[in-house]
Amino acid sequence: MMNTMRKVLWLAGYVWALPVTLLGLTLALLFARLESVDEEGILHFVVEPGGLLSWYVRHFHIAAFTLGAVVTYAGADGPRQIRLVRHERAHVVQTLVLGPMFLPLYGLASLWQLARGRHPYRDNWFEVRARAAEVPGTRTLRLVR
Repeated sequence: MMNTMRKVLWLAGYVWALPVTLLGLTLALLFARLESVDEEGILHFVVEPGGLLSWYVRHFHIAAFTLGAVVTYAGADGPRQIRLVRHERAHVVQTLVLGPMFLPLYGLASLWQLARGRHPYRDNWFEVRARAAEVPGTRTLRLVR
């Protein structure tokens, strides 16, 4: 029964996050190649070298980013970096919970930290929670599993 309930909740999260996932999928299909699809249906892409997105992630030192259930890594080794995968999975779960509200709330969290004189990325609540998820056994916000 619990396994069925978890699957239903996970599916509901995917439906709720679909607008954000479609944005991530569009961007990934234009500028990256599909690396893998994991057992939870998360799509893992790697940025194609030489393109606009490649320049952007290099210029801003972005190792990976998540839009919905789509994770795009800057380098080919990204999907094999366990800490990075855990970090980005936390963002997937955040999006499954918040759906289309994730992007504006993430932006507001950054603006809030900036207004407080703190770092808009490093101190962003969503990033703090994702960094906590990098370490096995750390309590994190989880929808299922």
